[in-house]
Amino acid sequence: MISEFSQKISAYLIQNGADHEEEEVLTYGAECFLNLLISDGILLVIGLLTHHVVPLLIWAVSFSLLRANLGGLHALSHFWCILIGTGIGVSSIAVGPVLAIHPVTAVLCTIAAAIIAIVIAPVPHKNKIHIQAHRKKIKVKVAITAAVECVLICVFYFANPIYAAYIACGLIMAVVLGIAGAMWNPR
Repeated sequence: MISEFSQKISAYLIQNGADHEEEEVLTYGAECFLNLLISDGILLVIGLLTHHVVPLLIWAVSFSLLRANLGGLHALSHFWCILIGTGIGVSSIAVGPVLAIHPVTAVLCTIAAAIIAIVIAPVPHKNKIHIQAHRKKIKVKVAITAAVECVLICVFYFANPIYAAYIACGLIMAVVLGIAGAMWNPR
């Protein structure tokens, strides 16, 4: 269903001036957008039901900023992508409060995750061979993103520990997906 709808979006874009040679890229981009829209929509509903909308939004921003440059595990189907993404987001509801009451552990885990992110960035995948040509630039983006998030975590632990914990969850979980991708993505 998502693939078919993505192909229709791609065809529409090509009919309205997009380059025909970019059809595969447009279709893939539409698939990514639809997966994100569905999983984030589910997370928003869960956030509303559990009264965790703001923490989940903080988690989503932290997670997405790092994941966009780091890369990570690519699921075998849209269903699994949505399920894994939603599951990781929902798990932050359980992990966030634990990290909020253990700030030293959270900061140490976050620093370790940030270092791992820099080392493994960008996570290889057979369909993204072109990103390896920009490896140094991507590592710098990952390093800057991780550093900014680490600083925000430290600052927020004094102002609002729960927000700091959700930023930490986002960074750590993005790195966990990065490690999984480095281990299991096809090359």
